[in-house]
Formats: sequence, structure tokens, C-alpha cells
Amino acid sequence: MKTMKLIVFLALVFAFSLVANCRTQAVKIQEVQADSDAKVKEAIRIFDEFFDNLRAELMKAIQKNQFDGAISVCKEISPAMERSYSEKYKMKIYRISDKYRNPDHKPTPDEMEVLNYWQEKMKQNQELKAVYFQVGNKTKVMKPIKTFADLCLQCHGDPAKMNPAVLERIKKEYPDDKAVGYKLNDLRGAFVAEF
Repeated sequence: MKTMKLIVFLALVFAFSLVANCRTQAVKIQEVQADSDAKVKEAIRIFDEFFDNLRAELMKAIQKNQFDGAISVCKEISPAMERSYSEKYKMKIYRISDKYRNPDHKPTPDEMEVLNYWQEKMKQNQELKAVYFQVGNKTKVMKPIKTFADLCLQCHGDPAKMNPAVLERIKKEYPDDKAVGYKLNDLRGAFVAEF
């Protein structure tokens, strides 16, 4: 009888440890270095190109239609750019955020681990660096996106300080919007490449 209780107890401990490990299983996050794989470094170059082109589109739209124009860029042009870059470079290119505006930008659990990793780095006043990690047989590369200018806060800042027309347009286009309440230099999300 004692042997049976011991076996049941050990089986329960083993099962509990498996469940706990599944819940806390972390991806092996590695910061991108000069000697990182060429494809990983290529993803960083692609992110920079994407960001420069997206910023140019945003600036054109803002000059033409104020910040109301920026909403159209984010809703229409940015997803089209993600598809175009993915096709051009033969890797999936997209953006994510824990406080997403577009539900397509909701992070996967492994991407959320990276966002949490960067949040911890920020609490310790450490620089946020691009990272990569394996998920099954795929590699993911992520580069942080921060609210680097007051311009970002016109659509992502404190709703009480935002232009009411812009806020109304955001609510109309994105009824479940979560992408407000940021301050300058907050972590807004990340570019992701998957190959």
C-alpha cells in the first residue's frame, strides 16, 4: 500500500512538473551580434528599410491630411507593405504589439516572451537590442519599435490629450483598439521576420 501511494505521489509530482514547464517554457532569446547568421542580419536590414518607407508614407499622409491621414496609412498601406516585403524577401515580415490596434498584430506567446524580455530590460535602463530565437524548425527575428517622437503620441498617446477627431476616427476604424496610453520612448511593439 505504501509503495502504491509513493508511486501515485511521484506520478502526480511528475505530471505537475510537466504542466509547470509547459507554462513557463521560455524560448532561447539571443541578441543579434555582428557574427550572427547572415539571414538574421538581413532581417534587421529589411526592418530598417520597412521602417524608413513606412515613416515616409506616414509623413506624406500627415502633410496632406493631418494625423487623420496617418490612420489610413496604418490601416491600408502598412499591411500591404508587410505582404510586399514578405514576398520580396521570401520571409514573413510583420509587426506585433501587446497593445495592438489591428488584431492581426496580436503577438504569439513566444513573441510576447520577447516583449516581456525587453520590458524587463527597460526597467533596468538597458538598451533594447534586436533578438532571434527558434520556434520548431523556424527562426524568428524581432526588433523593438519604440515611441521615438512626439509624433507617435498623436495617435498612440494619452487619449485625453489626443485630437478628438483623430480619436474618433481610431475608434471608428478600430473598435477594439488597445494602442493608446503610450509615453515617449515606450516600447510600442516589434518588427518580426519568420523564416
